[in-house]
Amino acid sequence: MRTHPVFLRLEGRRCVVLGGDVAAARKAISCHRAGALVTVVAPELAPELAAAVAAGHLRHVARTYRDGDLSGALLCYASTRDPALVGRLRAEAERERVLLNVIDTPEASGFISPAVVARGELQIAIGTGGASPGLAARLRRELETWLGPEYGPFVSILGAVRQALATDARRTDILRELLASPLLDLVRQRRREEIDALLARIAGDGLTLDGLGVALEERP
Repeated sequence: MRTHPVFLRLEGRRCVVLGGDVAAARKAISCHRAGALVTVVAPELAPELAAAVAAGHLRHVARTYRDGDLSGALLCYASTRDPALVGRLRAEAERERVLLNVIDTPEASGFISPAVVARGELQIAIGTGGASPGLAARLRRELETWLGPEYGPFVSILGAVRQALATDARRTDILRELLASPLLDLVRQRRREEIDALLARIAGDGLTLDGLGVALEERP
């Protein structure tokens, strides 16, 4: 199965999740974290979904799917193995131009949801074209071991410096020097004073952790 990898911007976009089980909960909460306006259509909800609805993060429609539920949505996740329901969903998704993913059923999906390693703004997506979700999951676990929590604030620092130097002609060179510097190791060890000194030397005075608005993660 040939695919094209992308990262979708969901801020303010309507997304629909059909189903109230744990698999549906993971997709709904992931879309919410990306800024989507998420509607969950399901008679009953798993505890994690119910908590998210109670907190006002998700909208809940307490019934089974009806034709028209996908209207105006950018994408839809469906947790179902009912062939008749899948057929109806595919027909509406095609008519409404909605990206459809039937969880764990790649042959019925318009896109495949990858295994993802996330460290703050850093995201690494792993896909096998639907051939082996198990392999994608194993690779994700291996990468999670290799990519420690320090990568979250490390990426935040680089992004904040990039934004702070938006009009500086030296920005590319400065960022390249930061990437080649001991910055990642200093973040891993949470050596705040040395990080500030390195940033001042390479990027300029005033670009401290506090000045950039970046907090170092606590050790787990």
